Amino acid sequence: MGQTQSSTTKTRVTRQPISVRGCRVHNLRDVDVDIPRGELVVICGLSGSGKTSLALDTLYAEGQRSYIESFSAYTRQYLNQLDKPDCDSISGIPPAIAVTRASAVKTNRSTVATSTEIAEHLRLLFARASELVCYQCGQPVVIDSPQSVAAQLSDPAAKVQRAIVGFELWLPNRKAASEILLGLQQEGFVRLILKGETFQLSDEDRSKLAKRIGSKGVTATVVVDRLSSSSEMSRWTESLETAMTEGNGRAVVLFQADAEDRFAGLPTQSIDGREMLQRVASDRHRCDHCDIEYPDPVPRAFNFNHPMGACPECEGFGDVIGIDMDRIVPDKSKSIREGAIAPWNAPSYQHELEELLALADDYDLPVDVPFSKLKKKHLKLIHEGVRERKFGGLDGFFAWLDRKKYKMHIRVFASRYRSYRTCPACGGNRLKPESLAYKVGGRNISEMLAMRCDELDQFLTDWLGDDASSDNEADVSHDDAVREKLVGYQTQAELSIADQQRRHTIASEPVRQIRDRLRYLDQVGLGYLQLNRTLRTLSGGETQRIALTLALGSTLVGMLYVLDEPTAGLHPVDVEQLVDAITQLRDRGNTVVAVEHNDTLIQLADRVIEIGPGAGVGGGLVTFEGTPKQLMKAKDSLTGRYLGKNRKQSIQLDLTDGRTPTGSLVLNGASGHNLRDIDVEFPLGCMTVVTGRSGSGKSSLIHDTLYGAVSIRLAERRGEVPSADIVANTLPFRAFRGEQAIDDCLLVDQSPISRSPRSCPVTFAKAFDPIRQAFAGTVDAKIRNFKPGHFSFNSSAGQCAACEGAGVQTIDMQFLADVSMRCGECRGRRYRDEVLQVRYRDRTIADVLEMTVREASEFFREMPKVQNKLKRLIDVGLDYVALGQPATTLSSGEAQRLKLAAFLAGSSKRRTLFLMDEPTTGLHFDDITRLLKCFDALIDEGHSLIVIEHHPMLMAAADQIIEVGPGAAEEGGQIVASGTRDEVASVNDSLTGQVLRQML
Repeated sequence: MGQTQSSTTKTRVTRQPISVRGCRVHNLRDVDVDIPRGELVVICGLSGSGKTSLALDTLYAEGQRSYIESFSAYTRQYLNQLDKPDCDSISGIPPAIAVTRASAVKTNRSTVATSTEIAEHLRLLFARASELVCYQCGQPVVIDSPQSVAAQLSDPAAKVQRAIVGFELWLPNRKAASEILLGLQQEGFVRLILKGETFQLSDEDRSKLAKRIGSKGVTATVVVDRLSSSSEMSRWTESLETAMTEGNGRAVVLFQADAEDRFAGLPTQSIDGREMLQRVASDRHRCDHCDIEYPDPVPRAFNFNHPMGACPECEGFGDVIGIDMDRIVPDKSKSIREGAIAPWNAPSYQHELEELLALADDYDLPVDVPFSKLKKKHLKLIHEGVRERKFGGLDGFFAWLDRKKYKMHIRVFASRYRSYRTCPACGGNRLKPESLAYKVGGRNISEMLAMRCDELDQFLTDWLGDDASSDNEADVSHDDAVREKLVGYQTQAELSIADQQRRHTIASEPVRQIRDRLRYLDQVGLGYLQLNRTLRTLSGGETQRIALTLALGSTLVGMLYVLDEPTAGLHPVDVEQLVDAITQLRDRGNTVVAVEHNDTLIQLADRVIEIGPGAGVGGGLVTFEGTPKQLMKAKDSLTGRYLGKNRKQSIQLDLTDGRTPTGSLVLNGASGHNLRDIDVEFPLGCMTVVTGRSGSGKSSLIHDTLYGAVSIRLAERRGEVPSADIVANTLPFRAFRGEQAIDDCLLVDQSPISRSPRSCPVTFAKAFDPIRQAFAGTVDAKIRNFKPGHFSFNSSAGQCAACEGAGVQTIDMQFLADVSMRCGECRGRRYRDEVLQVRYRDRTIADVLEMTVREASEFFREMPKVQNKLKRLIDVGLDYVALGQPATTLSSGEAQRLKLAAFLAGSSKRRTLFLMDEPTTGLHFDDITRLLKCFDALIDEGHSLIVIEHHPMLMAAADQIIEVGPGAAEEGGQIVASGTRDEVASVNDSLTGQVLRQML
């Protein structure tokens, strides 16, 4: 897929800059900053220095607040309590849009196509330019017009000699038929065909006609006109229009033709002793052969989120939930008596097992043989039960659980033994078969959504041509208006060509919109994604870049775009392409503010603002403001040390000789997703970096194959049954060995540590319990009879009643994103006033939660338990994070390091294999240096690290490197290079080798 090159030159419009004075949001200390409009501005600095506070919590928040103030008074009454950023003044700020990892809704209904508006334009394309093919007989369902049928039959090549044009009419009985025929006669119709014989409506003797009608009713054909080969085109058209009008969109043409081969497959009918071909013309979407009525092709018919298009079985999800026998019987080597059926081992439901054992002898059910040896009739009895013995079996048991699912513990119990499987009705296509019968270029909409972005772009190019990408101002929105223009065509061939041109004209605009968005996806490095892939399966960086695609697809100008680390998850060779896409936003006249650590984006920015000098209370100041060139020359700039020529000197200080592996894990025949039956050896006792382009197969190899293989083998070694979830989610591999060298495996991925804002670093690190006990041991607490539970914001004993300990209240805006505002009752401090009157060393429990990790470590210096827990947070570089910061506000990199700190706090001495996914996300160059020291400490304790990472500093510090590639999706899935960093740097075809050669 080629890149779109903008032919317009970059414009600079002189406007009032965005001026911020005296900003004190979070840890910012009276910051004054001017941001020029229409430029790309990068904000950098250490993690926790205040970059996000300035970009998102000040600039974006004020832009959003100013926009909301433009709403009506009725709407604003719900928004008056929105907090204004704590600044002396903010001026010149335009409407703002934020592109962050949390900006996308991650549900099973949200896909790449729906979140980029590609799905909407595809629906419009199918509604306007699709062709209907019956899904049962496979024949095209032709939607006729009077002009098209007239052109077909009056074409000289058809050699039609004589024809009868009419419409069908149901005559229910003789009495009703008399009134109906009288009405037809009054309207001017004179002939009627009934059971192959023509009758005159003017005949006085209708006894023969009445006899043919009978008492059960019959279908008759009312003759509108009789035509011959010499009849003019206009007469054909007029007669067919009349017949279709009277026949509710359906007309019948009976004719004789010499060129019968042109009409092969049409049924014949004997009329007055002459064999005539029958051609049914209908403007309805109906297959008469299969008697299937199809919906009109409107956009909602192709929407799996709408009842009109969604599969009724799975309701548009593509999969259904049901009982999973692999979960119900996790160990099939056990017998029924030994407890093979897991849910019936629970004390509450053991009576089900006893009932089964009681009737086993009467029904020849073996209960002492392995479950895997049972026959089909035995399994049928276990599933369906024995009605006469009042034993419902598994089906009856789970049906009973469903009736009790209003109880939480019942729902949790039942969910353990259920799993999702592909919907049997739609096969995972999400749509009704009637919707899938409409096709464009031989493909239905589900097949198009299953394509990769670059595949769909090529398909649309082949179908419509490159002219679809150019601006097309033709507006052909009404089919009737177009059909009027087709009356002048005299032959079927001319009409067919004109109809095809009409379809292409209508399709050109939706196709252009689709292809533009596909190119934007390719520009941000996501061309390998399938359009029907759900957002919940994407990494945080991929989700953010999809949101960026939506911004690129809009035509807004004069906006403020705030981007939060847009290069996250990208290999260094892909960053430049993303930067081109970001500069397109700027070149349209928008202001782009990016929080970023990537050196490429920093050096290509128009202006750089560095926040520092430290993190937390040690940051919050503007330490540099100027151009990238000035930044690299600034002696006091921490970021400038790692840019340009300075980078080699700074990074080489941290380079150490690679460790010698102490063992290895060998995985053979990994073939899941795009992996191509590869064999990989993972060194142990050192840090191994797995790198490669986005979509090359790194996560498939590490998350979905290696982690499952290790977990399954370790469980078997301990004599346990592997988790059904792990077994089901592990991709196929042929063989695995080497697990004897490790005792445990920990996957530290980018998934959030909690979906609740109540979870925070102090609770996750298990440091809150001794802190609450310290407060409960004070004199003030004992006087009030306060226990440790009173100092928990999750307990009703001490939490604020208004916000229930959350510190914020959320307003459902319905048509906008939910708005969170500080609780007016406790002013964001989470606790009741009487709890806040208790002090420990002159600090309340709310004051402690507002401390950073480093401040708290110094404050509780006389409490070893608290210090040991907090020291691990400091070791992983989270000393700047507040103890009570909601876990939902942590970046994916911070969440990973918090999980790592929780493990370190557990002080496990077992040989553990850590699998990590981009732990440098959100980290400054200097922060990465500290993280590497933490990794060194882990390895020195006998642990092993396998890290999925793109950052050049981590590549340079790795003991071993494995590169997966060379491209994305089908072009990846192979091992391009593996070995030490020097060995990988010497591989000419290695993209990682190119990066290493530039650094080393």
